[in-house]
Amino acid sequence: MVAEISSQKIGLAPGTIKYTGSVHKDRIKLTTYVYKEDFIETKEFYDWSELTQYLQSYNDTYIKWINVDGINHIPLIEKIGETYNIHNLTLEDIVHVEQRPKFEEFNDYLLCIFRAFYAKETNNESTINPNLYSEQLSLVLNQNNTLISFQEKISIDPFDHVRKRLQNNKSKLRRSKADYLLYALLDAVVDYYFLCIEKLSDRTEALETEIIKNKEISLSSKNLYKIYRLKKEIIQIRKVVWPMRDMINSILHNDNEMISENTKFYMRDVYDHIVRIIDSIETQRDLISGLIDFYLSLNANKMNEIMKFLTIISTLFIPVTFIAGIYGMNFEYMPELKHPYGYYIIIVVMLLIISWLLFYFKRKKWI
Repeated sequence: MVAEISSQKIGLAPGTIKYTGSVHKDRIKLTTYVYKEDFIETKEFYDWSELTQYLQSYNDTYIKWINVDGINHIPLIEKIGETYNIHNLTLEDIVHVEQRPKFEEFNDYLLCIFRAFYAKETNNESTINPNLYSEQLSLVLNQNNTLISFQEKISIDPFDHVRKRLQNNKSKLRRSKADYLLYALLDAVVDYYFLCIEKLSDRTEALETEIIKNKEISLSSKNLYKIYRLKKEIIQIRKVVWPMRDMINSILHNDNEMISENTKFYMRDVYDHIVRIIDSIETQRDLISGLIDFYLSLNANKMNEIMKFLTIISTLFIPVTFIAGIYGMNFEYMPELKHPYGYYIIIVVMLLIISWLLFYFKRKKWI
């Protein structure tokens, strides 16, 4: 997927705005939230000129949150950049959906790019990551108390809880500036990381129990597939969360006046959550690696048991085969061939040899 997206950028000039995602929407929805402590108004638009005309009636004392649902319509993205003086390189990063989480500071705005992860329950075993979904999110904090959020797709809206909190006129969101809204959106996404890790932990424990308790099905290739799928998901989350910690750390050590010290105090809490998530990820990664080792050891042990059984059977029949081979030779003068009870004597001798070998193996605790 990453290689395919990167190939789309080959030969393009820096600042070329080209959408590299797979979700294409016919119409991009623009949702606006204009609010302050004693006022809030929510509207939806599908035309950028109508939205800008609407926002002109509110001065900078109002906090304005513009949520862009869909980023595949390049002309609209360019209009947003022109209106808020957003550099083309920034717009390029927003529509290039495999960005590494990062924080950047510009003269007129601050940029945060990161990924949201969602865990879904499904019985579909045919896809690589059926339980884990992700999308790129971008936040642009402007000087005039305006925050623009870009969502590639909305499968599970990570900002839903923030929207509900905005409706409460006693919430801190309504009494704070746009930088606190930035914190609230980041915190909401980080909360989903906890849910994903929790779901992943439950699946790991369930698979571990299944492998230990039911040895008949534990060695199937289906379980090995499940283990490697878990490993791929934890690596996918880890690749996002580690840079996310650096991004939050950059915000905390930034001196830009658009982010107040009070908001940085809350950002420290997000940083602590990220550190906890990283610890959980490392623990899960160790558990999954241990589960792979256990699975391979179980397979090797099962193979050893099979080889041990076949070796014992072979060992029991080696002397019997040797005796049968001797008396199967086509010599005319063999004294035992004329004995009236020769056949029965040989059969008894063979049974005695097998019985003695079984007794010897049992005494040596080989079986």
